[in-house]
Amino acid sequence: MKIDELKSLRAEKKSDGMLIYSKQSADYDFFLSLAYKSKSFSDTCFDWDCLNDINPAELYEALNLIECFLHTPIEERFPEKEWYLCIGVNSKGHKVYLVRDYDAREIVTNINKDCMSPFTDRQVEELKKEFPKLAPAIDAMKEPVEDE
Repeated sequence: MKIDELKSLRAEKKSDGMLIYSKQSADYDFFLSLAYKSKSFSDTCFDWDCLNDINPAELYEALNLIECFLHTPIEERFPEKEWYLCIGVNSKGHKVYLVRDYDAREIVTNINKDCMSPFTDRQVEELKKEFPKLAPAIDAMKEPVEDE
């Protein structure tokens, strides 16, 4: 469950953290500010005056979600997005993908989805720097890796 799925709360992502509001409050009336690298509740900012419209049960659930967030190792909180790079379709109508073979510089093609290796955002950016003329094509090849 996410904070936005609770009926009386909403969360807004910022570049360095998130703000949590009552859905009824104005954009400046957040009751909790949480930095992405926070390690405990003492690292958060609370404004309990902005809780007028929040159901206590949902507040409890939100605080539990935040507690889980705080116990997640910082490097695992926002994993990098991963992509498959589809270079086209072969003569049999199967998609053909780029596959990393130990190093992003050794690239082979593959049509067997079980053997595909995803590229992280960082690896895609490295590939675009290595082949700058292909950068627009590389962006067009990206297919998000779906969680199963």
